[in-house]
Amino acid sequence: LILLDSLLQEMDLELSLPSNNAEYKDPDYWDKRFEKEESYEWLANFDEVKEILKHTLEKFGKTAKILQLGCGNSSLALDLYKEGFENITNIDISEICVKKMSAKHQQLKFVQMDMTSLEFGEAKFDLVIEKATLDSLLVADRSPWDLTGQGCVQVSKALREVKKVLKVGGVFVSITFSQPHFRVPLLAQGGLEWSVKVDKFTSTGGVLDYYMFRCQDGDPSSAVEKWCVGNGPYIENKEAWTSSDEEEFIMKVNSSCLASSSDDEEGDGTEGSGGSCG
Repeated sequence: LILLDSLLQEMDLELSLPSNNAEYKDPDYWDKRFEKEESYEWLANFDEVKEILKHTLEKFGKTAKILQLGCGNSSLALDLYKEGFENITNIDISEICVKKMSAKHQQLKFVQMDMTSLEFGEAKFDLVIEKATLDSLLVADRSPWDLTGQGCVQVSKALREVKKVLKVGGVFVSITFSQPHFRVPLLAQGGLEWSVKVDKFTSTGGVLDYYMFRCQDGDPSSAVEKWCVGNGPYIENKEAWTSSDEEEFIMKVNSSCLASSSDDEEGDGTEGSGGSCG
């Protein structure tokens, strides 16, 4: 899958589309993009996720130590700061992004760092949050069912790093367009020992369903039973695909096909549990 939001944003900015989807994992791509792009909100803005984040934020209070992975030029950190959460560290793989965001928001902390190799030590944060950043590692994988792909391996590495820096009782929040039967197997893998709660939502005026996964110390078995449906099909593309090929396909898809297929994918209605996004 290509990142649909990125595709549409690049069309608006008249940026050159990558010749290969793997470039979305390349820091040089993001440096070039952030040189031109001043701000972009991936998937949904803070107001659209505020309600389902409310319980988690209240759990830790205003003194919570928060880490955002792949902050990009999103306003999420600033929005949290305005809500009274001032102890926020934001990392991004792009040097250009970190420099620009540091100059723009001097009250916030921005650090250039790879989320697959966090340098904070153990048990440092109450809350770790990412928005479409894990998705950027998966863009070159041929099949979302194949958990042995390079992207899934990188995601697993990042998740182990998140586990390391979370305090006991801490929470990891992942916001994505990846459906639960693709994402839960990664979040529920051995060694993480996380319970996983799922919420589904749609951004204002959007046609895609998005998901919020809330992970904390616990038993993953209920999430595995509900969402893990087996290995699924493996699709091997014989031809060389480019971003422009996928762009043409996406533009032809009727928006009704992208809307939610059914309500039975929803969670139980309670709070759901190196790339660059934000």
